[in-house]
Amino acid sequence: MATFPATFPAFSESRYLRIVRASGWYDLLVTWPFALPWTFAWLYAQLGLAAQALALPGTLHPLDTTHMLLANLLGSVVVVWSAARIAAPSLLLGRLDGVARFLFAAWQIYAVAHGASAIVLGFTAFELLFGVLQWWRVAGAGLTACPPGPGHLTARGAVRAAT
Repeated sequence: MATFPATFPAFSESRYLRIVRASGWYDLLVTWPFALPWTFAWLYAQLGLAAQALALPGTLHPLDTTHMLLANLLGSVVVVWSAARIAAPSLLLGRLDGVARFLFAAWQIYAVAHGASAIVLGFTAFELLFGVLQWWRVAGAGLTACPPGPGHLTARGAVRAAT
């Protein structure tokens, strides 16, 4: 079996885990306002003003109860997910977060293509950046992204017991 040299250098385990933790901090700082109705209403108004000041295409529709509920659910889940990556970053959590970021980016691009405000693309840029970084090669990890059983995968590929 032939082996091919890597085109891009791999991250060290410690650098990769810092990226996973940084993505958690970014998500916490950007997303916590989504978790509460009053902070989301304020943020949504600010996004509308920014989009209008920048003359961005697309629309931000007036908030209704369903929009608020979905935003608050998203914010609540992302705050908890952020806390997990800040408290215990791992290769597994980074890879899973990378998948989620690519999905978020796809749906954000889809929404903008169908008339949503282009201000959403500011979030999309960070989704793609952290998605790529969290799917970057990690020295010693091989191609394994998920552990074979209970526990979590370290960058070296070893499974640690869940605590």
